[in-house]
Amino acid sequence: MIYADTFTVAAATAKTALITREIELDVGVIHLIEITYLDGPENEVEVVVRRALHQIVPSREDTSIVGNNTTVRAFMHEVLDDEPLAVEVDAWSPNADFEHEITVRVHVLPQEVISPPSAHNSLLERIARTILGSG
Repeated sequence: MIYADTFTVAAATAKTALITREIELDVGVIHLIEITYLDGPENEVEVVVRRALHQIVPSREDTSIVGNNTTVRAFMHEVLDDEPLAVEVDAWSPNADFEHEITVRVHVLPQEVISPPSAHNSLLERIARTILGSG
């Protein structure tokens, strides 16, 4: 499932007055986050993605993603099995003279698709059931 939000970051938005958008998700695993910048921001719009208080994009605290006419992709394995089932996107643009539109897409797959049960475990379970007679 892909969850997306497109929003506008006003010109000269200070980091102390940043824009925060929440993208609600379902249980699963975030395997990809994409941040798309249209032509124009010239690396002046900064974006971070957080889950609760933990910054997940970029993975290093005190850094942000910038771009111009590009899509930045961050591959990961962030398990969503407890609250919050959402990410927050923070954006600011203190040096921008114009407003800019940013699109953030969060790709979530079911846990069993990312980490399917192994055939080895299934075989062990079948042997145990046969020996122990539990099914």
